[in-house]
Amino acid sequence: MKEVPETKIKLTEAKDLLDHGYNLLSVIREDVDAPVAKAKFLTKEIITIYGEEAAKKFYDPTKFKREGAMPKPVLKTLFGEDGVQTLDGEAHHHRKNYFMDLMVPERMDEYAEILDRHLTEKMEAQHGKFELFELAKLVLFEAIAEWSGINLDRLSENEIKDLAEKQISMISGAITSPTDHIKGISDRNDSEEWAQELIKEARENPVPGKEHLALYTFAQATDLEGELLPVEVAAVELLNIIRPTVALTVWMALMGHALFAKDGVYDELKADFKNLQDPFIQEMRRYYPFFPMLPAIAIDDVEIDGYRIPKDTWTVLDLYGTNHDERTVDDPEKFEIRRYLGRAKDLSYEEEYEMIAQGGGKFREMHRCAGEWITLHSMRVFSDHLVNKNEFSIPEQDWEIPMNQFPTYPKDRSLLFKE
Repeated sequence: MKEVPETKIKLTEAKDLLDHGYNLLSVIREDVDAPVAKAKFLTKEIITIYGEEAAKKFYDPTKFKREGAMPKPVLKTLFGEDGVQTLDGEAHHHRKNYFMDLMVPERMDEYAEILDRHLTEKMEAQHGKFELFELAKLVLFEAIAEWSGINLDRLSENEIKDLAEKQISMISGAITSPTDHIKGISDRNDSEEWAQELIKEARENPVPGKEHLALYTFAQATDLEGELLPVEVAAVELLNIIRPTVALTVWMALMGHALFAKDGVYDELKADFKNLQDPFIQEMRRYYPFFPMLPAIAIDDVEIDGYRIPKDTWTVLDLYGTNHDERTVDDPEKFEIRRYLGRAKDLSYEEEYEMIAQGGGKFREMHRCAGEWITLHSMRVFSDHLVNKNEFSIPEQDWEIPMNQFPTYPKDRSLLFKE
């Protein structure tokens, strides 16, 4: 095995390098002209990998572990302390099963019906110019709260909007500016306090027949020893249902870009919606930037693309780079609505590594996002409304998608006009 080539990042170069955003890891690999690269900055170093074959090894629990891999700033805002993403082995498998048991087909159908109802109500009330981003954020929050068994009726309209905004803030505060990070921490603390109160109430007043809902599932969830999860941890896991679903706001704004900023996509989809809806959705998930990378720690020496990843090395899998890998994706910088025609469903139900916008591997055993099927249903509902159920005119706007912003979406957040 070859030793991983190294690039040293000078302090004066750091800001310019970070400005590459979603392309950062690709730039590092290009600098050493290798598919695996080590980047060293001051006393910190990482190894970056990408591609389908690398993903297969990255998600192998005998080769990489998650414990201790996630940077503290990300835990403090995005994922929360002691959540399922930080676990390994039997503890991870046990905790992940709670999530997967919520994602059975009948419950996914129920979620789609709830989301469609909320989106219909908001669209019918919408007149004039509006941001698709803002509308999606509120609709997704209200829908996932109802689906999870959370009653929002006791909250004011402003309180609901504030909680929805806090879910986005936790994401944008993960790896951006110090100001955004501080706000992200504050908004996570507020969200966790809200979720903790919900968990406490669900434990004190369980409702027969609602055990299958996310709120009551996590209120009664146990650890490997059969003890109830601490309220704080149960609240983190409840938010691990709420926050990622509201994060789909980003993909809905990007859907606006795909439909209304790209020539021909809207017309092609509308002309054959039944056959092209899911291929369109999967190409969206591949093409557009969403979550940029995931970290893990090598359990032992690992060979990837002919290079040796030493034991205990902090390693990051480039998700965006993998989905734009010329070695496995034909013309990856082109948005091709028919790319996955005839096999779109397989990507989220059978295939494990071909496209990893939300992680790879087996859902129950590995660190693949349990919410991938919620994503598909959400994008199906929104695409149906944007293409078939409503008519819009498209105002002049800035459609640029900044690659140095996380999460990223069109600058004007997809403006639409509805009579």
